[in-house]
Amino acid sequence: MFKIIIFVYFFISLCGSFSLADNDYKIVVKVNKTIISNYDIKREVEYLSALNPKILSISDDEIQKIAKKSLIREIIKDKETSKYFRNIEQSPDLTGPLNNIYTKLNIASEEEFISYLTKFDLDLKDVHKKLAIELNWNLMIYRIHKSKINIDKDKIKKKIELESVSPKIKKMFSISEIVFTAKNKEEFNDKYKKIVSSIEEKDFKSTATIYSSSDTAQFEGKIGWVSENDVSEEIYQKIYKLKINEFSKPIKIGAGFILINLDAVKEEKQKINIEEKFAYIVNKETNRQLNQYSIIYYKKIERQSYIYED
Repeated sequence: MFKIIIFVYFFISLCGSFSLADNDYKIVVKVNKTIISNYDIKREVEYLSALNPKILSISDDEIQKIAKKSLIREIIKDKETSKYFRNIEQSPDLTGPLNNIYTKLNIASEEEFISYLTKFDLDLKDVHKKLAIELNWNLMIYRIHKSKINIDKDKIKKKIELESVSPKIKKMFSISEIVFTAKNKEEFNDKYKKIVSSIEEKDFKSTATIYSSSDTAQFEGKIGWVSENDVSEEIYQKIYKLKINEFSKPIKIGAGFILINLDAVKEEKQKINIEEKFAYIVNKETNRQLNQYSIIYYKKIERQSYIYED
């Protein structure tokens, strides 16, 4: 299920392993009844840097903004999921999601990952808390919106069966995304201009980390390898025309707009297991729709939240 990596908020006491002078401590943001301090943001920067080292190529000011945004999202999600899950420590099994995190960092085992985290003054408990909140958020979105998921399974199955009759070489595309929302044309133009400027100044991946509202933002917008069957016809036609390292014009989707970047292309001979392929496509489309509902739902409760920046 879709994931995002953000730091779990806690109110900091001025004791423990970190020493901070009274005149250095500052409240940066208030979210409902919870505060975010400069210490919290410092810790969040460390966490985001641990899971995505490339974030360090971004300016300090932008990293601070990303960390603050990440903490705000975490607090809002934590409050909302607490209505459905009383104890985040009792979230579904974290083994798979945890493995996905350190595998992306080319770390071979949990033991190596624990050692890696100590370099950032973090431990496994920090990761577990964050994962638990995110998994509960995903489960909450599924429970609320599962009846709205609309997938033409007969059409998918017929298409797979037709392809399995005459196996062929097919193109695979490695892609990344930037998803953004806009209330009106003026906001759309402003956001799109900033995104394009950032891509030209930095690159697509760094810009995804800064501006994308999708859960993939924490992984530089990376979606991975897809084929014609894995995406909508409209998006596939856009991808097919792109050159490597080229990105598309904004494409309208349910929760806003999406830019697609073509990272790489390869060809492979189809080896179709009808049942496995069917399950894969249905799962991918389910997650895509749930991700859209997640973005919409979060925007709704964010607007209902009290967020005050000092």
